[in-house]
Amino acid sequence: MDRCADELVIRVGMGEGAVTRRPEAVLVASGLGSCVAVVLHSLRPLLGGMAHVMLPRAFGGTFGPFKFADTAIPALLRAFEDAGADLEGIAVRLVGGAAMFGLPPDSPLNVGERNLRAVRDQLRGRGLRVRAEAVGGSVSRTVSLYVGSGRVVVRTAGGEEAEL
Repeated sequence: MDRCADELVIRVGMGEGAVTRRPEAVLVASGLGSCVAVVLHSLRPLLGGMAHVMLPRAFGGTFGPFKFADTAIPALLRAFEDAGADLEGIAVRLVGGAAMFGLPPDSPLNVGERNLRAVRDQLRGRGLRVRAEAVGGSVSRTVSLYVGSGRVVVRTAGGEEAEL
């Protein structure tokens, strides 16, 4: 964790997740190529959460819960529920899922598209709708969630910045 002025920066690496109540926290996932960041925010209670999903489905072996869409979404939502959040009141945003090698969307080698589909299926299966997204294309992205305000900022590798 890094400190910048009055902010506490919590970096969410590949296959990692984080949930915090701290209003001064900023959750950051960088290097989102084919990976998908699932960003959750609740005002009551104040909570911010992020999962940096690498692959659509878990397979043999022991891995952390945030590496795969089919385990990351349940783990992130469970953490929100355990903290007292009503899932109907959370804002969901998605960032990433790029086709880094110019693959067509229907290619089985397009991991970004497969990750997006798996994340969306998991969210839909729990009755959650995505409020906003910056997904697809062929550029890497960084996403930051400012927990106190719920503000989500996405920067592309080319330097463009947008708020979701």
